[in-house]
Amino acid sequence: MAKVTGVAIADITGSGWSDDGRHIWITHRLSDGSEYRLIYPCEAAGYLLSTIRYVARSAYWQLACDDPGDAADGMNTDIIAAKEVRVGTAPDGNAAILHFTTADDVPMAVEIPAACLEELATALLRVRENAPGRRGKQRLH
Repeated sequence: MAKVTGVAIADITGSGWSDDGRHIWITHRLSDGSEYRLIYPCEAAGYLLSTIRYVARSAYWQLACDDPGDAADGMNTDIIAAKEVRVGTAPDGNAAILHFTTADDVPMAVEIPAACLEELATALLRVRENAPGRRGKQRLH
């Protein structure tokens, strides 16, 4: 495996955007305890998200190959709380689009291939049947 070198980021300590909306910034705490702010043009945000998603997916795949048990346990992912959920159909009709708004009002979407929908529906019904107090306010559109 290739050796990875560079500046180690220990944490993300802040983020925001410029007054004119043309730039976003992310402040990182480095391994030596100092903080460093990176400023991106707003147009770069999509590329940044795509790049992080690609490398994270590749790294998780490598982790799953190295430790299949960890993959089966969900790769120890963080849970993002959703407060609203909508379901749509992919333009080609071969997948569902799960749109959700996080508890902190960030809109996100996930494409779920048709081949996975039956298993997902079964799992969701099982959770619904076993969830205590399941008669809450409906937030699915």
